[in-house]
Amino acid sequence: MRGWRVPLVITAMLVAAQLFRAGPIVEVVSGAPPDHVHLAYPFLHFVFAPFTLLADYLNGGSATDLKAFGIWAVVIFLLARLGTPASEQKRPIRELRAGVLFLIGMGIFLWWGVRWTRPIPHLVADDSTRIIFDTHSHTSASHDGRPGFDAAANAGWHARAGFDAAFITDHNVVGAARQWRQERAERPPRLLEGEELSLAGLHLVVLGNRRLIDNAPAAGSFDSTLALIRRMGRDSSLGAGEPPYLIGSLPEYWRNHWGEDLGRLISAGVNGLEVWTTSPKAMDFPPALRRVVIGRAKADSIGLVGATDMHGIGYAASVWNVAPLSGWRAMSDSTLTAALIGMLRRSPGAVHVIAMRRVQGDSRLARAFELPAGLWMVLRCASLPHTAALLLWIWIPPLLRSRRPKPTA
Repeated sequence: MRGWRVPLVITAMLVAAQLFRAGPIVEVVSGAPPDHVHLAYPFLHFVFAPFTLLADYLNGGSATDLKAFGIWAVVIFLLARLGTPASEQKRPIRELRAGVLFLIGMGIFLWWGVRWTRPIPHLVADDSTRIIFDTHSHTSASHDGRPGFDAAANAGWHARAGFDAAFITDHNVVGAARQWRQERAERPPRLLEGEELSLAGLHLVVLGNRRLIDNAPAAGSFDSTLALIRRMGRDSSLGAGEPPYLIGSLPEYWRNHWGEDLGRLISAGVNGLEVWTTSPKAMDFPPALRRVVIGRAKADSIGLVGATDMHGIGYAASVWNVAPLSGWRAMSDSTLTAALIGMLRRSPGAVHVIAMRRVQGDSRLARAFELPAGLWMVLRCASLPHTAALLLWIWIPPLLRSRRPKPTA
């Protein structure tokens, strides 16, 4: 009976999770499930459900979540070894082998989760007039981009994650989107021009600029950064007939320019703020402060966007921007860039930030148990095919063991 306890407990958890099922995605500003988009999954995502669901959740996690995963994994492993009957353990060689296999397995899983071209969910719009786009991503042209992650690799990843368009915002360099456009003119996914400027304690995402912006003179002080923002806000020569769209990037504006400085950035001409960003440091952004940003954006009529901040590492997307834009499929890349920037600037509420649902605690105690609570949420958000696959993975091993012939005396 001992061998059946764990499968029975996990099965009960899966049944309970389905009884209290939640949608896998939410609209970040309202917190409600979106009614105009849904997630779709490739077949192999269901087949390897225990691994794909966990990897997807960790890909969208914070630095704290990733550290907690390592700690919880080690604790569970040690408890499992301590719970092994004395007749089956207490041998140093056996315990050493188990520990080595555990570490190798963890390493393989983490490598597969962040580097392998594995099955990932993709967002699908229920209305063909809606466009799904990313405001912040990178290629190997960035100093911290993964080697080999060029414009074609960036485009391939965005297509697999369900994006129709993505701004390429390499650090202090431009050109990747232009190269893609020359090679694959007006073909999906659309790669649009932009740049991410490194300034004084601030990363500023610039959408629509067609030429390199010299950031060096403005990186020395916050005042010089504000002066550059004011100049860019009046310089229509940088973009397609109007100034570029300027977005404060996470985590820098939160960590370095919160409070009064944030107001100075908005007054200087920052048009929008990232409210959800798929990078570990940015996802440490406290939920309470995210609510403050949402309220401030409404009061100041500035835009809120989600950003993958994709560098070629960490494979699943956890946030998308969705907006209604009639006729976007027939637009040229330059016209599409201008249309998206115009919408962000003049109708920021039309852009919906859609994110994978996850648990984020406000208190220190809630943060300590955020990962177990998050994995429970993963089970609640699992589809019926995912749940069926999880049951197979749980029950096949003990059933196979039960069929082994028992040793004779």
